[in-house]
Amino acid sequence: QHYYITNNLRYIGRMVSNLMKKYVGLVVLLICAILALKEIAQFVSPPCINSLNFTLTTINTERSSRRQDHMKIPSEVIIKLDGKAKPQPLSAVANQYSDTFTGNRLKIWFGGRCIDADDDNKELTVAHCNPDWEQTFSLTAEGKLIHDPSGKCAALNKNKLYSLNLVDCEEGMIFNLFNNSFIRSEIGGRTMCISPTVQTDIRQSNRFTCLNVPVALTPCHEEDSRIELIEESFFLSERKTFKDTVAPSTGSCTFKACGLNPPVKAVEMLKPLFTIRCKKVFDCVTVVTKTARRPYLVMRLAKSIRDKKGYDLRIIAYDDGPNDYPKEVWDDMKEYPFLQYMIGDSDDMGISLGRNLALKMVKTKYFLLVDDDHVFNDKSNLDKMIEILDTTDATLVGGKFEGFMKFAGALRFGNYHGREEFAIFSGHCDRNLTKWGCEQCDSTSNIFMAKTQPVLEVSGVRAVRLNQQHLHG
Repeated sequence: QHYYITNNLRYIGRMVSNLMKKYVGLVVLLICAILALKEIAQFVSPPCINSLNFTLTTINTERSSRRQDHMKIPSEVIIKLDGKAKPQPLSAVANQYSDTFTGNRLKIWFGGRCIDADDDNKELTVAHCNPDWEQTFSLTAEGKLIHDPSGKCAALNKNKLYSLNLVDCEEGMIFNLFNNSFIRSEIGGRTMCISPTVQTDIRQSNRFTCLNVPVALTPCHEEDSRIELIEESFFLSERKTFKDTVAPSTGSCTFKACGLNPPVKAVEMLKPLFTIRCKKVFDCVTVVTKTARRPYLVMRLAKSIRDKKGYDLRIIAYDDGPNDYPKEVWDDMKEYPFLQYMIGDSDDMGISLGRNLALKMVKTKYFLLVDDDHVFNDKSNLDKMIEILDTTDATLVGGKFEGFMKFAGALRFGNYHGREEFAIFSGHCDRNLTKWGCEQCDSTSNIFMAKTQPVLEVSGVRAVRLNQQHLHG
């Protein structure tokens, strides 16, 4: 019997050993994958769940890092947490506040929206900076952050870690204002800042602010956590144009700013007497582009025009400076004799200035604006764009990108999610130009052909930054 039990135990031991050898690699791989996903989840910022269909473009982080370097937070204020620490009971240090303010709107510096209370005056959230709403806050000498409309003070939400709610001021937290731009408090010996967050993780600050997301205490971040204090009378004066404009008596729009601009009239055909047709593309169109120390991308653009259209076009490219390029770069550029490559005096002149400097050098009746990383393909139809400009009163004809979403769209005031908002609807346009299969839109992509003189008369291509690169005035 002892022999039988011993043999069975050995048999079971061999089975367990074989199973471990066979599956231990898979188990280790699964554990590593779970840990990796957990770490990644702490840094990935999900898109806005309740936002409108806005078209956003990627921000050039290399250039944006140059902005307002003198306002950066000292290194000792930038706190990094490992994501595992749990918030400790608040240790309020009454003597750490530095400034006070009264009746100021708290505008999120990067996203341009404001901090406000939710509809029940219970939690702090991200909202529009609306002149018709009372949204002001005050910071007392005792360090209490008061939501003026409700008279309540900000404090940690006991049911939602890190987020802030409104309570009786006796229970309010102690805050301090740093550098007139960061509202801070102390949690477990850590300096934390009031910041907009993401919807799925309120411990993570988020500069790309979504409406109605929680406002919470997060590790201080030089852009995400920066707050602009706006005195109420100044804010209302700044928005007076919008508040005093009356909506038109006819039409369905009730938003106060609807009367600012009349609706754009439909594009009309020109009478044959006033039509001067373009005979050669080369004589009528100049390509304009702004680059940023990328001459070989501009040469690739020139090559794609030659390869796909069978001819060269005049190209005026304006580059950041002030440094020159090696001789071999200029030698390579000689392959494209109609390329005028200009180098500016500034190392970061900005896209609008560079485009306008190039535009002022255009001698043809039309110009084609493109980015330096664009290339032509078999569907690029310059003749169609020229025909529309030749035969209609349109000033600008937009293009589109192969394989990308449709940037052109409509700009509208209206009621969405129970609030009056200004929205950009990509892919939605009002009128069709059936002869060419085109639509009449309010916004265009950053590739378009336009009449040179009318654009110069309105001071050139001025990129209007409404969280959106593809609007031009």
